[in-house]
Amino acid sequence: MTSSRVTGSENSSADFPSPERIPRRSPDDSGQQDAEQGRGGGKADSTGSGRATPPDSVDTGDVLAASVARVRRAAGLTLSAVAARAGVSPAYVSQMESGAANPTVRTLCQIADALGATPAELLGGTRPGSAAAVPHFPPRFAPAPLLARADGHHGIWDLTAPGASRVGARLLHADLGDHDHPTAHPGEEFVLVLAGSCRVAVGGVVRLLRPTDSCHFTATDEHHFTDASDDLLMLVVLTEE
Repeated sequence: MTSSRVTGSENSSADFPSPERIPRRSPDDSGQQDAEQGRGGGKADSTGSGRATPPDSVDTGDVLAASVARVRRAAGLTLSAVAARAGVSPAYVSQMESGAANPTVRTLCQIADALGATPAELLGGTRPGSAAAVPHFPPRFAPAPLLARADGHHGIWDLTAPGASRVGARLLHADLGDHDHPTAHPGEEFVLVLAGSCRVAVGGVVRLLRPTDSCHFTATDEHHFTDASDDLLMLVVLTEE
């Protein structure tokens, strides 16, 4: 992609003076633009041999074009819908998706807002505060502990796969652990009663849970469990922050 691409017509008449534009390629230290050959964006060999070398990085314009098209389609929006939200023409949105447009920073922000994204996301980054990649770990298959259904036995079993860091799973048998008194912690919590019964209190709301009853809540809300029956069997799933 070269810098000779033209900017499409924008409907919005108000703009900043001398608008800053999203760069296609940066000039080198000598102030001269790298020569590009074909869509691949290769630079001319500095030795003067005329042979093209691979580009140093992915073209920002290509990333932007692909991101706008991908996010728009994922959101189920038409070109006209995005254009109306952003205050530009449908033709201009189409030019952005084809890589023919060279938007100003202001227009990029308008398009990102219309798509429910951030400019950084459209340029290949991630949303601020977004989680890192989920670590890979092998699946864990485990039979139900025999003592989990034994009369008179109380216990808590960890069902979490080794190496997992996002989710923890526990199986409780008539033992509420440290949740028998008000507590709070980061993340979310999901409980499912498989047998027996207990009461759960979350943020001042109290409910009796019986077999197949469940509760999903923000674990930063103060919560605890009481009145566990001797045959209580409950699955508890905890997430990280």
